[in-house]
Amino acid sequence: MAAAGRLLLAAGLLLGLARCDWSGPPADETEVVVEAFLETGQPFPPIVLRQTTALSGNGGEASKAATGADVVLTHDDMRVPYHEDDQTAGRYEPTVSGVVKARMPWSLTVRWKQDTARAQGRTAVSMNLTEVCVEVPSEPVQAVQVDSLRRDSLDIPATRDLIFPMDVTVHWESNFPSASTDTTAWVRAQLRPDTTASSSRLIGFFLEPDEVRREDAFSRVNGGRRWRGVYAVPVDSSVDDLLPRHDLTATLVRGDDAFADYAQTRTDPERREPISNVDGGLGIATAVSVDSVFVGDIEEPGIQKCVASGST
Repeated sequence: MAAAGRLLLAAGLLLGLARCDWSGPPADETEVVVEAFLETGQPFPPIVLRQTTALSGNGGEASKAATGADVVLTHDDMRVPYHEDDQTAGRYEPTVSGVVKARMPWSLTVRWKQDTARAQGRTAVSMNLTEVCVEVPSEPVQAVQVDSLRRDSLDIPATRDLIFPMDVTVHWESNFPSASTDTTAWVRAQLRPDTTASSSRLIGFFLEPDEVRREDAFSRVNGGRRWRGVYAVPVDSSVDDLLPRHDLTATLVRGDDAFADYAQTRTDPERREPISNVDGGLGIATAVSVDSVFVGDIEEPGIQKCVASGST
């Protein structure tokens, strides 16, 4: 997998924990919050431990770190002790090197203060994204953009904008070692468009750029799977409705039920934190596999641009 894909995973998935409100009970009733993602084909990951804080609690990130913990990862019968990073409080690094293997059992044990937090599962089958195709319409269409910040008023502000709705089709392999499809696997498909330095306009809003589903719910095509998503590029009519030149990264993440619960609830406004799979603590400890394809210089209307995995 490209390094860009791993960075996107970190930005779009892992760091979601940092934005969550892990506010909790008073200091003498704090719980440990675990952040651990084992990525198939990658080295044993760092593990971040935080502690819940009271709503009125003050202090910086260092005060939220859970220090002095005993952390052990077991992967395919291999015991991997962790040590605390001297430079970053609450960050723990593996003391032995190794690579996360596919379809292997794993478990994590964190002993902090008088508590023990545990999680376990099986590592994911490697994700292989094969092709991404972008359908660029010939001309922009008119769309109504509603100001969602004023839902309490009958006079909801709305503007009419011109947009290019960009249809994207993502293909990936879904051939598991067993004869039948693995019905325990979930996939998060995500589109990440970015403007280039030559474009002065940011991509302003999205239609369907992200979806989490059980893998066998995606369409099957030629033995693999397919997902279709949409993002929108706003257009300034004063420049003859030209499509701003931009890039796109399509990313797929495969994981288990714990990953799906986390991905689906981490942005839920009615929840203070995502669903946790950590017994004896909070947070997320799960295994995933990731792949991505980069599509650059999208700017010509009326074409289909396809990029295969591994192409430049």
